Amino acid sequence: MVAIGIQHIDAQRIGVLPMNTEWYQNPLECKPLQLSTAFGIVWGSAAVAASLLFTKKDSLINQFYLYAETGSSFGYKAPYTTVLNNDIGVIHPVRKWLSIGAAVNVFHFKDAINNTFSFGIRPFARWYIVHKSNYAVFFEYGGGVSYSLHPFPLYGSSTDKDTVRTGTRFNFTSKYGVGLEIKASNHIKLQAGVRHFHLSNGNLAGIEHNPAHDSNGFFAGVILDTNH
Repeated sequence: MVAIGIQHIDAQRIGVLPMNTEWYQNPLECKPLQLSTAFGIVWGSAAVAASLLFTKKDSLINQFYLYAETGSSFGYKAPYTTVLNNDIGVIHPVRKWLSIGAAVNVFHFKDAINNTFSFGIRPFARWYIVHKSNYAVFFEYGGGVSYSLHPFPLYGSSTDKDTVRTGTRFNFTSKYGVGLEIKASNHIKLQAGVRHFHLSNGNLAGIEHNPAHDSNGFFAGVILDTNH
């Protein structure tokens, strides 16, 4: 136990993990991946581009599906914000094992200090780890932008280094997680999974205005085939 604790402290000191973060809270934030930062968008875009450029098209599918989901996530750093999230958009299979999509987002951030709505857009990709006729298991990553009715996050705990600063209305967002699609009928798929959510402004207004937000939670929704 002591060794594990020392390894964790060393990892934070050398910058492998963000401050005040355990590895299991944001596992893919470890360097060099950093999927919750601008590096994540670069990695994600490069992975999609490589998938399309270096693999052969394995399907004649050329269809777009309506996509909708709702979910909630729970902040693990002060002020421990609860996030409610609704997405609606389209998803497009480009390989049997890969789909790309885009969704508009509505967020509600609520805690003892913050209480505001935010609106945004997020392109994303899904890599299907398992793909069967009636179900599929996927890894998803996407990054986008959002604009809040009020600056978010506002001041958090004065004892927490990451939340003593004041946020902004404009922010970048990223999500990654794993999920399951289940075929319910010829026209409907159900989806559910778990996900990490990150929001920050990339220090565009200075580090003193970028407290950032991180949370983990779940989502569920539907995918509708309207092509027939």
